[in-house]
Amino acid sequence: MSQPRLDVNDQVKGSAWWGIHAARYFFAVPHVRGKRVLDVACGSGYGLAVLRRSAREVVGVEVELDVARRARVEVSKDTFVSIIVADGCKMPFVNGCFDVITSFETIEHIHHRARFLEEIRRVLKTDGMFIISTPNAHYTQPVNGKPRNPYHVYEYTPEELALELRNYFKYVDLFGQILSPRFKVSPFWDDQRRLPHTIEVQSMILLWRVLNKLPVILRDKLSQIFWGHPLIPTERDYEFSPSAVETAPVTVAICRQRS
Repeated sequence: MSQPRLDVNDQVKGSAWWGIHAARYFFAVPHVRGKRVLDVACGSGYGLAVLRRSAREVVGVEVELDVARRARVEVSKDTFVSIIVADGCKMPFVNGCFDVITSFETIEHIHHRARFLEEIRRVLKTDGMFIISTPNAHYTQPVNGKPRNPYHVYEYTPEELALELRNYFKYVDLFGQILSPRFKVSPFWDDQRRLPHTIEVQSMILLWRVLNKLPVILRDKLSQIFWGHPLIPTERDYEFSPSAVETAPVTVAICRQRS
């Protein structure tokens, strides 16, 4: 399941991409309470407001100027949220100035990944926390090491990711991000094509696709009747489980220097 960065339309709650991306920020919220937080590759800023729900201050770093301008509009009403235009491999911050750093779906786009992780460690406090997510290569199945997603440079297996992160952090805990099992059909085509090719399952997929073409109110009303939930999962419909690391589409890691 290739996951593009959210554009302005994807920020609307109800978009399938909103749910899967925003869920990671909500996962991070309990860890940022009262903290100074940096979000590297913040994109159009949709996650900064989520982090700000419990963080004392949030700084977003974005390398693309036009995207950073959009992010500034997104967070302009909060004086404790700021956007910096910078490369995540060379950031304009002093050593050890952030309590928590987040960077979701970023490292797979970077050629100089070691430099990126060194920079993360440099600006993170010694007792700080780094939360990162990236596609799981066991799931995405690169061909001869080359990701199928043309925008990705490298995709890690969970084992590779943990090994890489442990070069920079003493403690690394892995989680698999999965859709709640109450959703029998994922909203993403790549997930749907992996489902069993039985008549029952393929009929569910066909029904899902028919419902997805209907107006939202009617779509969700019928989905509630058939499955007991709205058709499109929200940020609350994703789980982060250590037991799902090997098979989940996305790997999330929490990294620390101290336990």
